[in-house]
Amino acid sequence: MSEPTPSTVLRGQAVLADPLVAELVDARLVGVLSTYDPDGFIHSTPMWYVREGGTLVLATSSRSRKVRNLTADGRATLVLHDSRPGYEVCGASIAGWVEIVSQPLARELVDLVHWRYLAVDAAGDADVLTYLESDDVVLRFAPMTAVTWDERASDAARVVRQRGWALPLVSTEPRT
Repeated sequence: MSEPTPSTVLRGQAVLADPLVAELVDARLVGVLSTYDPDGFIHSTPMWYVREGGTLVLATSSRSRKVRNLTADGRATLVLHDSRPGYEVCGASIAGWVEIVSQPLARELVDLVHWRYLAVDAAGDADVLTYLESDDVVLRFAPMTAVTWDERASDAARVVRQRGWALPLVSTEPRT
């Protein structure tokens, strides 16, 4: 009988040094950043990110709800995962503190995030550039703790993969 693989708890510098976390950070994925609303509820937003030294950097608008939330309470959680059909799931829920970096210091970091996700040709399109210009601050996320999970090598994942039992994930529209 196959039990789920136990999750791993990481602290301090071990977070970004962990092989699974490093794999997820270095992959071009979309993370989900969660902050506290003033009423105590969680506000979660998908975001682009890039590693910058011992932190993760996320670009956003200074007018966003997440910036207002982080101004009041700098705690946040960033979930990174690379989940596929069946038990082909792995990820990390990383908790830490966020520093809001404004212009002019933010410009270079904003560009670092944007050009990790977009082809250089996008710089020639006025609509794309107008959209990107709304990102005028960066959130410098300093990981403190993390919980990771990885079922990719589990017996259950192997069986489901070999027998083709995993149903495909379905994307929303529009997709081209």
